[in-house]
Amino acid sequence: MAKGFVEELVDNVIEKDDEQTTFRVPSKRENLVLRVDNDLLSKFSNGNAKLEKMLRNLLRNRSAKNKREVININKRNYKIFL
Repeated sequence: MAKGFVEELVDNVIEKDDEQTTFRVPSKRENLVLRVDNDLLSKFSNGNAKLEKMLRNLLRNRSAKNKREVININKRNYKIFL
């Protein structure tokens, strides 16, 4: 059975500490790194549809010139990405 987009993201953990978890987003077009606060990660794990929608929007709205991007998602700015 093929993995879903969110399952691939969870498998690509680069770094995890007490405050943030860093993921490498599975994308063929660019090197996108996503840093998410751990308290928001528990909120996203309840509804994977929100997290997947946010990531799809980030990948769709990327600049053609960017090949590498690091996005920080915290309590203050996560509603912008939804």
